[in-house]
Amino acid sequence: MPSLEAVCGKLFGHPGWVSKVIWGGALSFIPILNLFSLGYLLKYTIQLRQNKDWDLPEWNEMEPIPLLTGGLQVFLLLIAYSGCPILFGWLVSMLLDLITFGFLGIVSFVPLVAGAFIAPFLFLSSMHTFVRDGLFSDAWRVKLVIEIARAMIPQLILPVIAFWGIILLALPLYGFSFFLGTWILLAYSSAWNFSKMTQK
Repeated sequence: MPSLEAVCGKLFGHPGWVSKVIWGGALSFIPILNLFSLGYLLKYTIQLRQNKDWDLPEWNEMEPIPLLTGGLQVFLLLIAYSGCPILFGWLVSMLLDLITFGFLGIVSFVPLVAGAFIAPFLFLSSMHTFVRDGLFSDAWRVKLVIEIARAMIPQLILPVIAFWGIILLALPLYGFSFFLGTWILLAYSSAWNFSKMTQK
């Protein structure tokens, strides 16, 4: 399994990545248009799996309709595998805070933190399950997605914590931080997949 530093070296070693990330981050701020940035990340993940090409593709080479439909698919996975755990954790936290009359203080938000922690693993797992054979239906094999997510945790725990740290520290620039962080997580989890395949 390559280190996070090695993966980032491959990602940031290619010229032109800054402008591509700026485009993706800018689109991430805009409703509907943010689907194009999600579709772009899906195309990148497919490219990486098929060709092991770490360079971000050129935006002007992307076709709008496939980007939009792919982005919608990724958005549905985000809602299901990231949004639902975070929402459930938030509801449990609010309930705990309510029934304890605020006595627990910050401890009440442990379920929310737990939901936010597992969300990226479930999303990454669903993405890789999807692109493995290109079947969107595979991403809804919940038991398989959970199994893969559990296997990811030991290797990806620090990158996921760093991802949330970047999101929280750069909250006003959430579009750029989300796009950049998701790009790195998808690349690093792909490297984890590559290392698993070579071990078989």
